[in-house]
Amino acid sequence: MTGNQDPRSQPPGDELISNKQFYLLSGSIFIIAACSLVYELLISSLSTYLLGSSVIHYSVTIGLFLFFMGVGAWLAQSITRHVVPAFISIEIAIGAVGGVSALLLLVVYAWTDYYYPAMVLVVGVIGILIGMELPLLTRILETRSGLRRGISQVLTFDYIGALMASLLFPFVLLPYFGHLLTASAVGLINLFVALVVAYSFRAQLRVWRNRLLAGVSLCLLVLIACVVWVEPAEVLIQTALYEDPVIDTRQSTYQKLVLTERGNDLRLYLDGNLQFSSVDEYRYHEVLVHLPAAFALNRQRALVIGGGDGLAARELLKYDSIESVDVVDLDAEVTRLAVKQRQLVSLNRGSLKDDRVTVINTDAWKFLAEGGELYDLILIDLPDPESEDIARLYSVTFYKRVARRLSVGGVMITQSTSPWFARQAFWSIGNTLEQVFPQVRPATVYVPSFGLWGFFMASMHSLETPVASVAAGRFINDQTLMDVLRLPADLPRVPADVNQNHTLPVIEYYREGWDAMNHATPLYGDAAERVDTPQSDGS
Repeated sequence: MTGNQDPRSQPPGDELISNKQFYLLSGSIFIIAACSLVYELLISSLSTYLLGSSVIHYSVTIGLFLFFMGVGAWLAQSITRHVVPAFISIEIAIGAVGGVSALLLLVVYAWTDYYYPAMVLVVGVIGILIGMELPLLTRILETRSGLRRGISQVLTFDYIGALMASLLFPFVLLPYFGHLLTASAVGLINLFVALVVAYSFRAQLRVWRNRLLAGVSLCLLVLIACVVWVEPAEVLIQTALYEDPVIDTRQSTYQKLVLTERGNDLRLYLDGNLQFSSVDEYRYHEVLVHLPAAFALNRQRALVIGGGDGLAARELLKYDSIESVDVVDLDAEVTRLAVKQRQLVSLNRGSLKDDRVTVINTDAWKFLAEGGELYDLILIDLPDPESEDIARLYSVTFYKRVARRLSVGGVMITQSTSPWFARQAFWSIGNTLEQVFPQVRPATVYVPSFGLWGFFMASMHSLETPVASVAAGRFINDQTLMDVLRLPADLPRVPADVNQNHTLPVIEYYREGWDAMNHATPLYGDAAERVDTPQSDGS
């Protein structure tokens, strides 16, 4: 077919469109494709924020979207007449459902146990409607350019729009607008497309005018209400999600930061996961810093990987010998919070403002690969290895890079999740370190907010006897130092694979351990196979 085809050959309701309408619809494909991908990314990132496991939730969400889009494409064939009003109605519906999707899912998560059914329902509705868009647009455009060119044009603009959305979402929409406002804004864009198309085809829509106007008006009211009430809604939802009053919240490119405070208990959450409580964080950070400091032959230069809250740096600065501390944290928003937020600055004693401290916002993997100065102390204060991007920072390859940056006589330490709840993950980290360092020692400390927590200290020289005194803290001193190196008798070593960068078994170990804890299922017991290992008591 060509642009000169006989209008009488078209199916009922499919009329030839003008040049202006043709270009308008072509441009709308670009916009609605971007909106469609934003909804996918929005729900994926929201599920990750609420429940963790980014790879799982992105994979499941995108897979569900594609499936339901296929259902929508199949359903679109049942629309044989009035294609333009059908397309406009679908845009209005997508704007309404997509615009409230984030709010709806947050409410369901905060007050019910049915997040996954609600997520599937929302994805299903949006996916089916999106799946109907492109077939209908193709049918409208083919009346002017023919089927082959119509499909080609639709897909071209669709892919370009998807590219734009994939760049805008992580770098602009999520960091600056957050989940709720982004959903409402994108919903309004869908509504705008519907209005523009309706105005362009107004001559053909006389019969549909009142119904479409009612739909647009209702959708507009709902979305405007969402935009106006986004801040009160966030406060209400955060009150339900967090036990204590929220005093600061911000969305970075990488994660959601929430700071809460009740009395003297200041807490930081990243993507809903507690990072520290000011009531007992000193136990964790004193072991992280002062344990390796007692075994290091020198204590001039230190590197903190993670630790953007400034609490590890606070402990390092207690040593007069410290000349420089490099804090490498990917998320600039975390370090910005630690430098500017009054309560957090008070807790970290302004450590990140100290002249001896340099904050470097970059990926630790990249930082260590580039080479550079050597460090006497390397402290790895990263989140637990629950996803691929974090688990690779617990791999043999990563620890080799760490080893190359240790000075002679230097010591490294890494937090290693809970040896009680995630025992195989804990020992997988230890086994991995043993592939790189000749001297590796486990350590544990009880942190009331988290339970029993684990670390591994490693070096190229003996770690049997401390070589220096430590800066006495609230928990650790020269007398209690060796206590953390004595593993309890009920925490024997268990078999666990080395965490290679291409396999990352530590992720599965970690998930199995915490899932067993959440379901009160004993994963370890007397029947667990034990591996003989010297007790870490210095003997």
